[in-house]
Parts: sequence; structure tokens; C-alpha cells
Amino acid sequence: MKPAPFRYHTPASIQECLDLLSEYNDDSVILAGGQSLVALLRFRMAQPEHVISLRDIREQLAYIREGENSIVIGAGATYAVTQNSTIVKARCPSLLSAIELIASPAVRSRGTLCGSLCNADPVSELPAMALLLGINFRLRSRKGERVVSAEEFFVGPYTTSRQSDELLIEIVVPVQAPGELVVIKEISRLQGGFAMAGIAIAITNGGSAAERSARVVCFGANPRQARAPKTEAELIKFGFTSEGIDAASIALATEIEPQSDAFASKEYRRAASQELLKRAVEEALEAV
Repeated sequence: MKPAPFRYHTPASIQECLDLLSEYNDDSVILAGGQSLVALLRFRMAQPEHVISLRDIREQLAYIREGENSIVIGAGATYAVTQNSTIVKARCPSLLSAIELIASPAVRSRGTLCGSLCNADPVSELPAMALLLGINFRLRSRKGERVVSAEEFFVGPYTTSRQSDELLIEIVVPVQAPGELVVIKEISRLQGGFAMAGIAIAITNGGSAAERSARVVCFGANPRQARAPKTEAELIKFGFTSEGIDAASIALATEIEPQSDAFASKEYRRAASQELLKRAVEEALEAV
């Protein structure tokens, strides 16, 4: 199929991009790497009147730099650039494990992290990692800038709190804490394909409940990526023992709301999520 007719804009500066977003507002979309949007346009699932491409300003936004106890990744940085970044490898290697699960090298050479996050696909790995790692989003419009957390940014399937006149300039990724173990696991029909169920965990294995920490995020089994606080509480309470993992698995089954579709039943997605949780915790402990 062919896209519905639209006007194509290539702003020469960030300010010009913001001016276009302010002018066309809800009638416009932003084109970054295009790995999600082009397919939506082609099948007319998106029919904007204006497509604003970042092509001519991408280099201005394709940075990765160190911040204060953080890594700052610009909106133009591709998956491949991030994978090859010595800064990311040294300060937040867990982000790389999520990128390795995404599609193919060809897609990763063009797709951007910020583009994927703005797409907010409920089966995508990066929104799950954003919640897990506590990533912040820096949004800019002609009216100014604001920073929102991952919890505030993702509001529903394919829906974020970004306003139509705003551009996601960069994301701020906290440096991975010493001793924190991060694992992301998923089940998909094809390597690099969309997840039918996925789990991302970050744990600190202290000797007592007060010294332990656990964060668990589910994807592919809910209308959107979500933390699992009851599951986290069970892991902290009982520790990362067989008893604790079993209790957390039972809690997880009550916290997710999987749906059946052509690819998997809701019962399969629930059972798969429970199994992935067990495997993720075991894998994390093996790394100690």
C-alpha cells in the first residue's frame, strides 16, 4: 500500500523544527529513523497531513555524552551508535542487552532509541528498560523545556505524554549502580521479532531484606509496559531463593493482564512471563 498524501518538511535547525511542530501541531508527525513510522504510513494506520523529518538536523542530535551520574543520549543516536559507544558500555551495559534483542542489524543502523520510546509499542524492549532504569525524558517546544520520568512519559499503548508541539531532544539514563544485576529476557516467534512476553529485572542481592532491592518490569503481556510492585516485594521479602522466586512468580500472575491474539493465548503469555521471571533471576544470580 501507499501512504496517504502529506507534506514533507526537512527543517534545517532544531528551532525550525519546533516552529513547524507549533504551527501544525496535531496534524504533524516526526520522522527520525523511520523504522516504525514508515510502516504505519504505508498501511495508512497513520495519516498525518505533515511529516517533519529530522534528516538535516540528525547530526546535531546524534550525541552520547556523560552527565552527572548519567548518560545523555540525543534523539538522533541510532541503536548501532549506542551499541558501539564506549560510554554506554562502561556506565550502563544493561542497555546494550536490550538493544541486542531488537530486530536486525539493518534496522538498528537506522532506528533511534528516542524514536522507539516515542512509539511506545507495548511489546517493545526499550520502554521496559526506561521504566526499569529510571530514564528521564527531556522535551522541548517553543514554550520551553520540561523533563518527565518514564512513569510519566508512558501513558498507554502507543501513547506518551509528549505534546504534539514538543520534540524529544534527549534521554537521561542513570549510571548503573555498583552491584546491581540487570537481566532482560523475552520470548518471540522469530529472533529479533516482537515479544509475546518479556521480563526485565534489576536486583541487588544483599544479605538481609533491608540490603536487597528488586525492580521488575513486564512487557508484551500488558496494554503497556509496567512495574510489578507485588512481585518486587516478594523477592525482597524472601530473597532470591527458590521460595522467594516461587512467591514472586505467583504474585506476577496476578499483576499482569495479558490478552489473547493470533500469536499467543493469554494463558500462554501469563505462564511465559512467570517462567521468564524465574530464568531472569537465576541468570542474574549466576553473574555474581
